[in-house]
Amino acid sequence: MRAAPRRRARRVVAVAAAGLATCLASPAAAQLPPLLGPAPTTTTSTTAPPPPTPEPAPPAASRTDGPSLEGATPAPSGAVDAHGDGVPAPTGGIRVPPEAQRIIDSVPRTGPSSTRPLLDALAQVAEMGVPWDEVLRVGMGRFPIAGEARYSHDWLFPRYGPGFRFHLGTDVFADHGTPVRSPVDGIARSANGGLGGLTVKVFMEDGTYFYLAHLSALVEGFTDGMPVQTGDIVGYVGDSGNARGGAPHLHIGIYPQGGPPVDPKPILDGFLEEAMARVPAVVEAVREAQAAAAPDPATPPPPADEGAHQPERPTLLRPMLHRFALRAAAQAAEALSAVLV
Repeated sequence: MRAAPRRRARRVVAVAAAGLATCLASPAAAQLPPLLGPAPTTTTSTTAPPPPTPEPAPPAASRTDGPSLEGATPAPSGAVDAHGDGVPAPTGGIRVPPEAQRIIDSVPRTGPSSTRPLLDALAQVAEMGVPWDEVLRVGMGRFPIAGEARYSHDWLFPRYGPGFRFHLGTDVFADHGTPVRSPVDGIARSANGGLGGLTVKVFMEDGTYFYLAHLSALVEGFTDGMPVQTGDIVGYVGDSGNARGGAPHLHIGIYPQGGPPVDPKPILDGFLEEAMARVPAVVEAVREAQAAAAPDPATPPPPADEGAHQPERPTLLRPMLHRFALRAAAQAAEALSAVLV
């Protein structure tokens, strides 16, 4: 008696995947990593961070076609990279050497950015009956925070660590406890202590890694060295490390092939542009899935088993959302000229 509902659910997934693939495929361009994996087995949690673990070494490179981050500003020669934001500046502020100031002033900067426009665009998906956590999982693309966030172009701004140093990342501000997501497929490793406090590094196959610092907690079930897919929650925004007592934020650093860091601002902007451009395809995929799941008026519904739980309509969409094969062509973001494969 349950065969018809199962067939209908399978049809929902098939129709959605096919429709989305048609909308997003671009054989002439490199493709994104899948933005969604299977439904996560972990649950959101803000449990106490684990005890300190040693800083991991990056895995050995296993490929030669590493990601290109052309257009991003590399760290200046001689910059000290403490993988964090430094320590509090002395009374009177940071003394910036003249040559360092010239380097700071030479960076072509863009204006502040926010996830608000993307969240507003995704509201239409929620209005179609899709749970908000699923909307964020699908709709935020490769952006590392699942929710409202804002950031400015603070690459190379003065920091103290002790003595003058450059800020070698981007601080993305969000409410304490906002989920932090992996921007790529890779291996996640955590450490606790030092300037960054509770941190996660997500390593790609070629040694490139994304450094996510000042977390308040790791996702429940996190294990050091576990594989993650793009969009998986790895932790939560906080103020650990030298950020203690300040505005909660995520310090993100990007280290191509394990080498010097590059400016994350244009890359983060590219992630937002990419996700915004894909919203119509997500809406259309949900619409097609709902149409496929709608009962045929000419066919009477199968009798429900007495006492059996009948899922609410939004839950019928969950398998479709979890199995999206979002391998879209990268949008032409000025500073992200090739895809992080």
